[in-house]
Amino acid sequence: MLSRLCARIAARRKDDSGVTLPELSVTILVLTVLMGSLVAMVTAGVRVSTGVKERLDQSNTATIAMERMSRNLRTAVLQSQLTSACVITACTDSAFLVGSPTSVQFYADVDNPGNSVGPSRVTYSLASGVLSETVQKPDSPTPDANGYHYCTPSTTCTVLSTVIATGVQSATPVFAYYTAATPTTPMTMGTGGVLSAAQLKTVDSIDLSIQVVSAGGSAVLGASLYQRVALPNADSVIRTDGT
Repeated sequence: MLSRLCARIAARRKDDSGVTLPELSVTILVLTVLMGSLVAMVTAGVRVSTGVKERLDQSNTATIAMERMSRNLRTAVLQSQLTSACVITACTDSAFLVGSPTSVQFYADVDNPGNSVGPSRVTYSLASGVLSETVQKPDSPTPDANGYHYCTPSTTCTVLSTVIATGVQSATPVFAYYTAATPTTPMTMGTGGVLSAAQLKTVDSIDLSIQVVSAGGSAVLGASLYQRVALPNADSVIRTDGT
């Protein structure tokens, strides 16, 4: 009995030839191709997902910055519109203090219920791809004959700025200014690349252009938004120059 069992085992061992080297090579090659295809699909999916996320982030950043700037710009106001305490010839007769392709500063009637605070001095500026907002309230809600006053930023006069967008491009002017007489032709910048005091008095509308390009890993072109902001206060005030 034992001899017969040993004979059967020996016969099976002789018939079991196993896997040949060519068969093993083909199997490894097929598995390599399948793994390569799987890795390529996963990589492509990650790249698409990253690109979609970057586009969404850029679009949200540009939209929030645009809405914030346009909302405050629409409240641009002369000091003399908010108070009768100052003489218009002594009180500023221009809502805008600075105007350039990358920065704008103006008086804004924002967060000022019943003129209990006074006009805030708002600044938007772009530097090294960072778009910042600075809002400074007047030193006192009660103006004198010369209007409202604002302290000079220092250790005793803290003015906080907020970053509202990063990755903003400066190849195209962020701010372009127009007069009521020439609403389709942007105003030419004066000396130093900024609007002169006389030009600032005539600003009637502003084009805002924001292009945001994130520093992500995908080749995303960026998000671009454009908007024309009309300034109703510019047409509703009698200025010192008689216009």
